[in-house]
Amino acid sequence: MLSHYRTGSESIEIAARRSFFAAAPASFGCGVFDMSGTSAALLRVAAMPSPIMNRVVGLPGDTALDDATLARITELFRERDIPQFWVHVWDGPGNGALRDSLLARGFQPQGSWAKFVCELDGFTPPAPASGLAVRRAGKHEFGLAGQILCDSFGMPPVLVPWMAGLNEAAGWQVYFACDAQGVPVATGALLVDGPNAWLGMGATLPAARRQGSQQMLMAVRLAAARAAGCGIAAVEADAQVRHSINNIQRAGFRPVGTRSNYLCPVDFTV
Repeated sequence: MLSHYRTGSESIEIAARRSFFAAAPASFGCGVFDMSGTSAALLRVAAMPSPIMNRVVGLPGDTALDDATLARITELFRERDIPQFWVHVWDGPGNGALRDSLLARGFQPQGSWAKFVCELDGFTPPAPASGLAVRRAGKHEFGLAGQILCDSFGMPPVLVPWMAGLNEAAGWQVYFACDAQGVPVATGALLVDGPNAWLGMGATLPAARRQGSQQMLMAVRLAAARAAGCGIAAVEADAQVRHSINNIQRAGFRPVGTRSNYLCPVDFTV
């Protein structure tokens, strides 16, 4: 049963990335590439060469990574001068073939992501207590959500035009948590994709943290997903960031597993 939810959560994640990447400015060099013979996808962002944006999601854990697939992966990253990337592998004994093949090539684990799902049929999101008000952003405000994301994580404003581009994309909703003056201080996004929902892009400005903003935003987005007819919602987070994991589980999500990130250098010789 867990394998079913793991596969489903990755399919939702990949679909969300396809839609998000399609909204990026052309100069960002975004692309999503299918891995032949599998349901896996390679995610590439030339403008942001960190492995968190350049990774391979969904390779079957019971199959070793073969030379031809690795050559295809490294070539796709190399052609945009991306020096390294992640390959995700679910933790657990059923994924040993892929994991062992990466370790045999010298690739090393570098942190992990926890994956969660929430079945929305009959679900009522908890109502967390917070002094912040939550509202849905207007299409013209999507860029502001990008600014909050960048300011929250100490990034240059690269996400401002990218988030602004989502205002023309189908299915996307953006929400703000606002202070007493009505100023947005936290954000989170929701993608409604038929029966599936994906939650992401959660961020809170440093001065507004520890006020329950992300719990509020989780609850509102889950309610919106259920109202839109979604049956399941998925989300992922860095497994080492305990407060994010706590917020997700308090919102009603349940864990389906953890994926280790294996750091792979592009200059590896197959």
